[in-house]
Amino acid sequence: MQRFDPASVREHFDSIAAHYDLGKFDRTYYWQELVSIYREHVPPKSSVLDIGCGTGILLASLDPRRGAGLDMSPAMVKAARAKHPQYEFWTEDIARPARQEVFERVVICNVLEHLPDPGLAVDGLKAYADRRTRFVATVSNPLWAGPLHLAEVLGLKFPEGVHEWMSLRDIRRLLEWHGFEVEAVEGRILLPVRVPLLSGLVNRLARRRPLRRLCFVYVVVFRLKEGP
Repeated sequence: MQRFDPASVREHFDSIAAHYDLGKFDRTYYWQELVSIYREHVPPKSSVLDIGCGTGILLASLDPRRGAGLDMSPAMVKAARAKHPQYEFWTEDIARPARQEVFERVVICNVLEHLPDPGLAVDGLKAYADRRTRFVATVSNPLWAGPLHLAEVLGLKFPEGVHEWMSLRDIRRLLEWHGFEVEAVEGRILLPVRVPLLSGLVNRLARRRPLRRLCFVYVVVFRLKEGP
């Protein structure tokens, strides 16, 4: 079921495309931690598709052999093509895939909560995968919704636009219902800002299972199920 109007998502990301990279690099510690997470799960020189690619900065940081990105925002795709001409980018709503190609890794960075129709979108992922493909997704923990909203109001955080928080249980159910199996779940990043001597220690502790529910980010690795 559609949760909100796709046009509102598109308009928001079109409106911030011109300064999107600046918004990322203003918060370098959190962004560097995210990139490190994806590098752990995406071998260099893989074929990689970035869903909700924005301006392509995550894709470029992964050093793919074959790199491609799609986004429902035409302005984001235009910026990505200008910044990273060595990769291919196209405008597409993943809920209605226009192509079919198998990639070794598909990355989905903080996108699931922005999908107007998660069920259709997850089904759309199948156009770019086979059984060998691994999907790597990160989502924000709803436990942090209040502080994150306050940070946006105070101008301390890049605005996310319209979205709906998804619990880890919601994500598991969504994936399993639509023919995927979850291989691994991690909690990462307990401290999303740089504090000398403290951030590294605290965020290493975040990997421990008892602390997962407190972490800022969930990492979900999944693939297509066997059989029909």
